[in-house]
Amino acid sequence: MIDLAEALKGNRTAEVARIPTQIGPWGIAASPDGRYIVAANRESQQRAFEGNTVSIIDVENPFVEAARVRFGTDDPLGQTRPFIPSFTPSGKEIVVPNFRANNVSIVDLQTALSNPAAAEVARIPLTRPDGGAARPKGSAVIADGRYAVISGGARTTPNTVATGTVWVIDLNKRAVVATVTGVGNDPYGLAVAEVRDGDDK
Repeated sequence: MIDLAEALKGNRTAEVARIPTQIGPWGIAASPDGRYIVAANRESQQRAFEGNTVSIIDVENPFVEAARVRFGTDDPLGQTRPFIPSFTPSGKEIVVPNFRANNVSIVDLQTALSNPAAAEVARIPLTRPDGGAARPKGSAVIADGRYAVISGGARTTPNTVATGTVWVIDLNKRAVVATVTGVGNDPYGLAVAEVRDGDDK
């Protein structure tokens, strides 16, 4: 954690906290109210091990994890390789794509803080129409919180093969309701742009 005001003053040692996590954190997101940070513990750069948790950090007490939640697998040693998490607009839930497990986990924030073992409230499997591994990576949630959008599809060689896939998940139904194929090769991050009624574009 870095103090922005100190950094802007020219302080090159503005790091105010360093929080140990399960394994190399990769994707990171802030809750809408700025109170919590979630980091997906993806993989080690030093040994052959992929993570299966997210670390939740309370910004008001940033020196320790507020919670560490395992998801995407029932096996404590199962390696799910979580990628880029997203909060729902309400801040109540966290959407996490699990690259190795080929699924998406929905984590309830308040349950995570009080009982991490019960925090995964949904686990949604992903498949590709061509039968290939889903390999989900990116996530985003639309402004009203109804749908999560997930990007994925494993990298292929030659890279001219467009195996990229996007899934739309209805967060009320806890199910995939749309799939779009041919979205490039090995897509990662994504963003949701919403068009208002009456807009020309």
